[in-house]
Amino acid sequence: MGIEEYLTEIKNQIRDKKAREFASDELKAHIEDRAEGLQKKGMDHDSAVLQAVKEMGDPVSVGVNLDRIHRPRLEWKFLLYVIYISILSVGVLGVLFAAMPRESVIGNQFAEGLLLKHTIGVLFGLVMMIIVYRLDYTILAGKSRLIAAVLLISLAVLVFIFGVSINGAKRYICILGIAFQTHALYLLYLPMFAGILYDYRNKGAGALFKIFLWMIAPAFLQSLYDAGWMPFVIFMLFSESILFMIALNKNWYRVNKRKVFIGIGIGFIAVITYFFGSMTADYQKARIQAWLSHWGLNFGSIDGNTIKYMNYINTCLDNIFLRSNFIGKSDSAIEAVQLTPEASVDYILVSIAATCGKLTVAVIMISLIILAVYVFRISVKQKNSLGSIVGCSCGIVIAVQAVSNILIVTGLFPLTGTTLPFFSLGITNIIIDYILLGLVLSIYRYQDIRVEKEPVTTLLA
Repeated sequence: MGIEEYLTEIKNQIRDKKAREFASDELKAHIEDRAEGLQKKGMDHDSAVLQAVKEMGDPVSVGVNLDRIHRPRLEWKFLLYVIYISILSVGVLGVLFAAMPRESVIGNQFAEGLLLKHTIGVLFGLVMMIIVYRLDYTILAGKSRLIAAVLLISLAVLVFIFGVSINGAKRYICILGIAFQTHALYLLYLPMFAGILYDYRNKGAGALFKIFLWMIAPAFLQSLYDAGWMPFVIFMLFSESILFMIALNKNWYRVNKRKVFIGIGIGFIAVITYFFGSMTADYQKARIQAWLSHWGLNFGSIDGNTIKYMNYINTCLDNIFLRSNFIGKSDSAIEAVQLTPEASVDYILVSIAATCGKLTVAVIMISLIILAVYVFRISVKQKNSLGSIVGCSCGIVIAVQAVSNILIVTGLFPLTGTTLPFFSLGITNIIIDYILLGLVLSIYRYQDIRVEKEPVTTLLA
């Protein structure tokens, strides 16, 4: 039996198309190496090839074994952990809504069916996660720039046509009565940016400028229509910078890593300083000034009223935490929540502390950090470098949002609107969280099928 006939029989046993080609190429290389070795021992070419093929074994048995190895897999432990997070989310918010007086802001929201909407969002998110899991994430290979451009242009057009202004910022797109939060939709750009970093491998230093343009593209678009875009832009730039450093550490570009790392730091500070100095809304500047003044640092002219208001909110949040019980609800903490409407929206952790106890807050934060670590663990083990960095982008979203949320609530970061993955109110955010986890499951699903050798790069001193 010749090589091609043998390989064809093997491929007939393998169900996944891409796995067929990968396994066939690997086996062909192995057979040719073995035949070359036999020729060196004195065999003629044709006899050496036939002997090498014969040594490989029965093609049907080999093909069946390869099909078993290179088949889609589901990470059941990860899926069960996601289900645990989902149940925790619905359960905690159920207790929160039930414990708040009906005359309060959040109690009134319960009367309007917000808990039901959250539950529906979780269920729909799980469905979206399974759908994305069934898709092949490697579609991003070579197409990330096109997909990213389509996403950014689509969001810009949709905001222009269907954008709904809230306090001067078009943060929602309303289509057929359904509102979508633009900040949440922009999170889908991060896996695409990871794919862009992958596509620019081995392109040399010239690719760095193009990567920089892709990095600031979302920030530029956000600045065109969102008056309160600064905190989200910092989140995006920070997350993109982490991804870029991961790519550098993988030696994807023929550059001096140390110099580029230093350049990233200087560039990040310069961009943030420029945006803050020339484009940030005045009230956001006042927020940062208030935060710095809280730490004894002052600069520029300070709006005394804003300082008092920000300090008042920080004091209220601290007071709610102090009044909260370790386990179970605290009536005095709930009273404090009612006097601070922001606690039920942007800073939902303090409302959870008041109604469920500090232990529940600790469980939530630990659970989210474990989830992020789980995502990173799956990602770094991938043989496919595209899957590895795309998975890392999903882990970064969960980790950065969770950590920044607790830092903002505790006053270690300046006050701003913040999202706690899976727990903050808003269906768009929840669905995007599950889509990102679906990507992670897709990466795991194809880990034994989309195998890839790391690129060979030349490092500069």
